[in-house]
Amino acid sequence: MESNQEEMMPKQDRKSGFTLLELLIVVIIVSILAAVALPRFTKMTKRARSSEAANAIGTVLTAESLYYQENDKFGNKADLLVDLNEVNFTYTVTPNGSANASATGTGAAGTSTAGISVTGTIDSAGSRTIATSGI
Repeated sequence: MESNQEEMMPKQDRKSGFTLLELLIVVIIVSILAAVALPRFTKMTKRARSSEAANAIGTVLTAESLYYQENDKFGNKADLLVDLNEVNFTYTVTPNGSANASATGTGAAGTSTAGISVTGTIDSAGSRTIATSGI
């Protein structure tokens, strides 16, 4: 009867835990997921940053429109009195007398915005265009 009792009792020698193969499979799966997700995350970050520049360019174009109504010509960046956050982008404003004006936001080197360019134009009739490149 003693031998039957030994067979019915669970063995205590087996240690619980994960095998090296199971851990290796998990690491491989996580690596594959990261390889797929990282480029998408980078692209989404660039899109978000470009919308920041597009909003700033829109503000500049609105200021250009107001400046044109008062002065019959477009102004430069200093004339517009627009406070631009130039951490991620560098902004330039180029007036062309009374014909039109353009504003460009260029991604700052060494940041996640490097290579992104957002350009907006406005003419004397008030027509605007905003274009983004480098995403």
